[in-house]
Amino acid sequence: MMSNIVQKDAGIIVMHNIFWFRNNFRLSANEPLLQCLKNSTSLSFIHIINPKINELNLEGNKKNLFYLRALIELEKKLQKKGHKLYIFHGEPKEVFAQIMMGNKINEVYAEKIYAPYELEEENIGIHTNFIWDSTLINESDLPFAINELPDTFTTFRKQIENNKIRVFSEDTPKFPSKTNLKEVKEFKLPLLPEFMFTGSVEFLNDYPISEEGANRYVDDYFSTQKPSTYKSTRNELSGMNFSTKFSVWLSLGFISVKQVFNKLKEYESLNGENESTYWIFFELLWRDYFRFLHIKYNKQLYLKNGLERNLQRINYSNENIPLINSANTNSTFINAAINELKKSGFLSNRMRQILASFIVNEMNIDWRWGADFFQKFLIDFDIYSNQGNWIYIAGFGTDPRGGRKFNIVKQKKMYDPNNQYENKWNENT
Repeated sequence: MMSNIVQKDAGIIVMHNIFWFRNNFRLSANEPLLQCLKNSTSLSFIHIINPKINELNLEGNKKNLFYLRALIELEKKLQKKGHKLYIFHGEPKEVFAQIMMGNKINEVYAEKIYAPYELEEENIGIHTNFIWDSTLINESDLPFAINELPDTFTTFRKQIENNKIRVFSEDTPKFPSKTNLKEVKEFKLPLLPEFMFTGSVEFLNDYPISEEGANRYVDDYFSTQKPSTYKSTRNELSGMNFSTKFSVWLSLGFISVKQVFNKLKEYESLNGENESTYWIFFELLWRDYFRFLHIKYNKQLYLKNGLERNLQRINYSNENIPLINSANTNSTFINAAINELKKSGFLSNRMRQILASFIVNEMNIDWRWGADFFQKFLIDFDIYSNQGNWIYIAGFGTDPRGGRKFNIVKQKKMYDPNNQYENKWNENT
């Protein structure tokens, strides 16, 4: 393997670097990329499909189709910059060993991801710069050390709201010259079948799955009055207008949370603040909180009994898993939710909570299986929020109430009294 020797040409330090796209598929407002561009004289761009994290099953799986379409759009964007996106399939350590066999690379830059599998990916045998760029609030701006992060969201929120949020914007510098990687085995993206997005994410048919699509969508959202009514609609089960859907664009980092926050503040300056616009900010803070919890507790959030705050010991059973997989439970309301998840790749926040509670409390299935089930299908899957919400429902996280159990019959009467949701997603099944 070649060493990471800094070369000098005519007295100039030459840095042949790699930028590794992880969950940040954008070229602007991207701090790891910004630092990489500043410190590179030539550059290669890569993405690694790690089978431990991404199982590529294209048979109707909208999440995977969304992900691969995003890669195609990123390829096109880099081509316009005179660069190539090298795509690999395998574990990162093996991929970088292959790259280094035939190429002189000085450093690797990438986004820092504080989740167990993603942290394991960092051991790649070359000098790396993993840079945190996933939260609205910079860790350095927290009014406490990360190990003193409050264990309740309300306490966290109150302390944060008393501190001014600093959001920086900086233009992306000029791209350096391209370094062609030699003797590497690239992964050829499969030919995508023709497909359409359905249900609450039908809007994706009108936007490219890219940075441009994300910015156009968020601009379109804030050009309406929807932000001023968000709180009154956010618990609806389906449709175009009940939630912001920003999670779809944040999932692969087509847009940064700081950019979304800036657009929210611009909206408020023009249209005024109210409880609904505040609630959008409130949800962005929840997103941050789940990320900071991962920095503080990490692998503990993935254990059967989590943080051991709930002394209850549950003997989970696998016998009901087939009923969830086949959407054949004793609740037609729940079956509709499972069908929506598998067919569209999306569920409303309310329906996610109801289904999670049913899986844990009614089906007696290990909550970690449920978290994996969501990971398999959700277009807007986010490791931090998904794990944080599931451990919250199961009662093994920081929540002092020890879990959330939803009355399925009551939820059905409240949110689908006329069977519209149930009938729609149970048709032709």
